[in-house]
Amino acid sequence: MRLIARFAQEKEDFFEIITVYDERIIKERLNKKTPTLISIAKYYPAAVWFERKIRDDFGIKMLYSNDERPLVKHEYFPSAISPMRKDFIKDFVIHEIGYSCENKQLNDGINIGPTHPFHLESSELQLFDKDKIILHFEMMPFYKYRGIEKMLEGLKLEEAREIVERISASSTIAYQIAFLDIELQSCKKTLPTILQKRHFFLLELERIINHLTDLSMLCQLVEFLDGATFFSKFIEEGRKSMKQLTGHRFGFSSIRVDSDGVESEEVYAFLFRLEKALLAFENWVEQRDQILEKTLLLGQVTKKTVLDYGLVGIMARSGGIRLDQRNENPFYEKHAYYMNEEEAGDTFARFNIRIAEIFTSIRIMKNLVSKNILPFFLGTATDGEFYAYVESSAGELMMYLALKDGLIERFFVRDPSFLNAQALPFSLKGSELSSLGLIIKSIPLNISAIDL
Repeated sequence: MRLIARFAQEKEDFFEIITVYDERIIKERLNKKTPTLISIAKYYPAAVWFERKIRDDFGIKMLYSNDERPLVKHEYFPSAISPMRKDFIKDFVIHEIGYSCENKQLNDGINIGPTHPFHLESSELQLFDKDKIILHFEMMPFYKYRGIEKMLEGLKLEEAREIVERISASSTIAYQIAFLDIELQSCKKTLPTILQKRHFFLLELERIINHLTDLSMLCQLVEFLDGATFFSKFIEEGRKSMKQLTGHRFGFSSIRVDSDGVESEEVYAFLFRLEKALLAFENWVEQRDQILEKTLLLGQVTKKTVLDYGLVGIMARSGGIRLDQRNENPFYEKHAYYMNEEEAGDTFARFNIRIAEIFTSIRIMKNLVSKNILPFFLGTATDGEFYAYVESSAGELMMYLALKDGLIERFFVRDPSFLNAQALPFSLKGSELSSLGLIIKSIPLNISAIDL
């Protein structure tokens, strides 16, 4: 079984641990007086980050864990606070005094952060190298802990919607679709095909824009400036198309049940221009060795690492693992979906698969254009537990929401970056220090979507 997520929630008389696998969901009850959980990291290495977060969020002791370090409660975080406990109601946390220069870690390696040049979000990267060869690399997130999971407790669904859609600007469409799926489940309704077409059209447009952004940066990092300029041009066109369709360059507040259909001829023309230009780009690249020479066998991730750490999206498919939530969706099967795969698991494979997936998204979108409008009403939400899965541009997004008395009791989201970030030590080990930025940028990461 593949581990998808592991998280906790506090009930009146006990803590509940929910472990989500691709084949089943397991729930465990823990005594609130002495909460202790047995680690499953020995069998599922991907569980390490989940379990570290459970311990920090709720103060639950972890037995037989192979990593006792905090994840959320870094050295600045007040040690006595368990931020997801029901009795924690503060609006903000006053951080403690930071570490001093006598910290041993600083003498053994280089700490970059909590901000760094390859991501604008707040994080800390710890790097160990010798003779400019990377020996170890680790990401330490949650320096920008936003408390979103706690923030949503006690809200109605309609009140939470605008917060959820802003968790990750680059994946706002994916987050909105996941949240709407939960709303539909709670109302026991099915979205009409016309509205599904609009929503998935926007999801594929978001995927294209994000892939173009990554490709532009990768070209820049291998000093292929003409390629970077090529992709930058279409990024801007893509953002203009998104704004034309939704009113916002990132598509905020666009996944609604009362939205108009896709009817922009200019957006349709953009897809044709991009497809034609991308075909020419492929021929152009085949005549140059620059990208191949600088990315082949760089930052490789083995199939074992993909499976052990539950990597998703491009990280899985570029390593020969067939994993894509669109493959599980009958709607996509009817609209020209095809799963793209590579085998090498290196930076070159991740470059190629992005291009292949843009072609796939364009083909899907051509089949989704619809100008019809259909009135649709959600109805009244019922209490219960709901799970949603969406294939964002970075990979599988998993969202959980529990409703009680019409209010949110627990909100949890596992962004693909939460899993993919754990591949960094494996992809970077043994690489030259100069290739650090190139490898990091080849991996779909959004740190702000980890630091909930």
